Amino acid sequence: MYIDLFNTMGESPLASHSQSTIRSEQKRITRQKLLDATIDIIASEGLAGLTMAKVAQRTGLSRGICNYHFDTKEQLMLEAFCILYQEHEQAWRKITSDLSQSPASRLKMLVETLLSPPIADQNKLAVWLAFWGVTPHRKTYLEICESIDREYEAEVEGLLRQLSKGDETINGMRLKAIAVTLTSMVDGFWVNYLISPGCLTPEDSVKACLAFLSSFFPETKDFFT
Repeated sequence: MYIDLFNTMGESPLASHSQSTIRSEQKRITRQKLLDATIDIIASEGLAGLTMAKVAQRTGLSRGICNYHFDTKEQLMLEAFCILYQEHEQAWRKITSDLSQSPASRLKMLVETLLSPPIADQNKLAVWLAFWGVTPHRKTYLEICESIDREYEAEVEGLLRQLSKGDETINGMRLKAIAVTLTSMVDGFWVNYLISPGCLTPEDSVKACLAFLSSFFPETKDFFT
């Protein structure tokens, strides 16, 4: 006797998996909408201006849906920042680990990537600076990011060491100090983009960083210009 197993047992495993995949994708899209709205609000109104009601209004979603995905605005705020931080981390790790490129090429690609959109997007930078500038959030930043920031600086230092052929000091500066200065220049240009929009283009900022590197490695001057 023929038995329709799908009708007997209910929904087929294939259909169930497909619906589960659709629900997961819908959830991801909704969370991303909430996070994008959060970044926009922080950029325009600061951390203090962020409320769940404003996020709901900007996305056109109900407060209930917002609270289903994020219990508090602090949780929403933190995840928005973590996404930006991961974007930054993935970018520098990919570039510095690309052994098909020379150390000089990787340094050039690094500053070009970090000083240009989508990393150096105005709204995204506003979120970074909000976490740097407000004491409680700066503490959160350090708790989450300090060890990875040191890895980032160490990777830059490693590329500089390859250029220096093992010398630890150039023009009176330790390689570590040169690396930290370079990453600090990137941070400083981010601040400039926000407080003096249009004053410097990404191209200007990149050229300044490369000129700084050329002062320590004159043999790379033609490459860095």
